[in-house]
Amino acid sequence: MSAQAYEDEGQKIAASLLLESRMPAAGTETTLAIRMSPQAGWHGYWLNPGDAGFPQQLQWHLPEGVTVGELQYPAPEQLLASDLMNYIYHGDYTLLAPLVIADDIAAGTPITLAVDIRYLVCSPKLCVPEQQRLQTRFKVGEKGASKKYLETFNTWRQLIPRPAAASADFTVHKDQFVLSLPLPESTTLAEELHFYPEVNGVLSNTASQSFVRNGDRLFMQTVATEGNVSDFYGVLSLNETLAIRIKAVRQPEGDLVFPTQVSLPPEQPGNLLVTSLIAVLGAVLGGFLLNLMPCVFPILSLKVLSLANLSDERVARTGAVAYTLGAVLACLLLGAFILMLREFGHQVGWAFQLQRPEIIVALILLMMAIGLNLAGLFELGTLSSGSRLQHKPGAVGDFWTGVLAAFVATPCTGPFMATALGAALVLPTSIGLMVFAGLGLGMALPFLLVGFVPALRQRMPRPGAWMVTAKRFFAVPMFLTALGLVWVLMQQSDSQYVFTALLLVLLLSLGLWLTGLFQQAGRQKPWWPLVLVLVISGGSLTTVAPGSGTKATVKDVESTMAFDEEALLALVKDQDVFVYFSADWCLTCKVNEKTAIERQETQAAFSRANTAVMLGERSGTGQMVTQRSLAFWQNINALVCHYIFGIKEGTCSRKYCRNC
Repeated sequence: MSAQAYEDEGQKIAASLLLESRMPAAGTETTLAIRMSPQAGWHGYWLNPGDAGFPQQLQWHLPEGVTVGELQYPAPEQLLASDLMNYIYHGDYTLLAPLVIADDIAAGTPITLAVDIRYLVCSPKLCVPEQQRLQTRFKVGEKGASKKYLETFNTWRQLIPRPAAASADFTVHKDQFVLSLPLPESTTLAEELHFYPEVNGVLSNTASQSFVRNGDRLFMQTVATEGNVSDFYGVLSLNETLAIRIKAVRQPEGDLVFPTQVSLPPEQPGNLLVTSLIAVLGAVLGGFLLNLMPCVFPILSLKVLSLANLSDERVARTGAVAYTLGAVLACLLLGAFILMLREFGHQVGWAFQLQRPEIIVALILLMMAIGLNLAGLFELGTLSSGSRLQHKPGAVGDFWTGVLAAFVATPCTGPFMATALGAALVLPTSIGLMVFAGLGLGMALPFLLVGFVPALRQRMPRPGAWMVTAKRFFAVPMFLTALGLVWVLMQQSDSQYVFTALLLVLLLSLGLWLTGLFQQAGRQKPWWPLVLVLVISGGSLTTVAPGSGTKATVKDVESTMAFDEEALLALVKDQDVFVYFSADWCLTCKVNEKTAIERQETQAAFSRANTAVMLGERSGTGQMVTQRSLAFWQNINALVCHYIFGIKEGTCSRKYCRNC
């Protein structure tokens, strides 16, 4: 910070020009500050002054090789005077800008910076335009900012609105302006919010602004002053300590609906605790029941049986803890990745990995490899070998088996998991991660109990030749899982991509068969055929792009319509609408459809009640359910909503909604 900052006397605002570093090095960037200190009872104006006033106007005088970047303003305050809304600063405020020193300026070169600044300063009775020349001097050197100046500038930087992680969407219909912004549910909001457009004349400054939270999005509705509004920037003050700078991108008229009836009430501390506890317990129970799924049960069974002949308590417990850590860590990583993407505005849900054809192919190959291992084509030694638990590789194998089981089980989360996972994605991040950890803990619970309770191990059948037969039998569910994934891939890709995937399955089987032969012959490095196959597989997947699936969006039931928000809003004006969401990789969704929704009796009941039926698909990477008025529906795979006839202010009245 320069001690040579120049201040003009006799002004209503005392202004000074300051630098964070007294001797910035050539080729570096430091921060420049314009400190504005109004006298008591006077105020300055923001970038957009509102209905009256004008912002600071600057004319820089810089030597060659020195440049100043865009000026950054702290969030303003509101001042309503005589029906005029102004955006102002009460008290001291600081404008910041980056100062860049060219790399060809020699060390020791003296630099003089000057700026002519014009601004308006007002009191409740009087407004005075003022101008000053601010000046500071420094030498190019090798020093950074001192600790004292760094702390001061960091304090000022905290007041500058942070760039939003994702842009906001807005629409204008007649004079109605609706804005939708991705915002994590865990963000603490003030009781009164305000959005400040940086461009004057876009919004009515005196009109009220209504805010509603809907899942992980924040909606705002106000009055636009003109219909032909292009993209612009604005600042949203979220609370006393946090403001964000948003790029608002215009969308086609009708794409956004202000969700007055869909908003979620604020959680009271007691309600939040109960909701969190129920979500975590539901996740543990759901994870426990997931062990019955065909892609998990064989893995868990062989791991549990591997503990039956262990008398060493330490080894058994180590294996159980390693498996548990693997399952919990996998669920935490998947959950954290989802929460991180949603913080940046992306709309993803649980089991999102099965919306990518490339990942589906990788899972098909993995399921086939596990199945061929169980069938005895080659030996891996980490799924069923109890002797390996006596050494470090055994615990490592248990850990990675837990990771594998958690990853492949995510699309099988059934009715008992939908509510818990939906809550995890709208609760505060720390509690959401606890829910994901609870899912992993529930999955590992059987293995954990067997590892820590000797009586359970004693009741298990003794290892013997029958385990070889059981191992072969458990290969069947893995092959069936791979077959099911092929069917899912067919819905998301074209025939060429599916053919490539099947060819890779054939090559993988050939490579593992050769590996098994090399193992039986006792050859050194028996894994090279498999490595060769993996290289070929990776190259093939990068050269063939997945096309569109051939499946129709809506099938089987002719009266079912494809989900569309505009159509929903139109239909609900005249009749009830039954909406359900599905995904090809969601086993529970398909069971619900076949056993309940698509039955003739159910369809006849819909017909008698004059109820329209809509189906939304989430099988591919495209979003049929948009991220706007229905954003929070994407947290889970299967969901049913019944819209009762009646509409208010263009938004649906949600009478009944439940997770499947």
